[in-house]
Amino acid sequence: MMSEKIKLIMVKRKINSSELANVLECTPQNVSRLFKKDNWTEEQLRKIADRLNCELEINFRLKDTNERF
Repeated sequence: MMSEKIKLIMVKRKINSSELANVLECTPQNVSRLFKKDNWTEEQLRKIADRLNCELEINFRLKDTNERF
């Protein structure tokens, strides 16, 4: 799910996986694995958000009441 969002924003911001790898200080192969596993750390997401000029919002929402924390 997060990988899909990142890919959409990458297209909008016109950056490729190699540039994202530079931001994350890893190889393009590692970025590819992250996309496949959709297993991002908060630190990685913050770096990506900074590079893509986005605000990262992380919250919890109660499913039965939609109350957010």
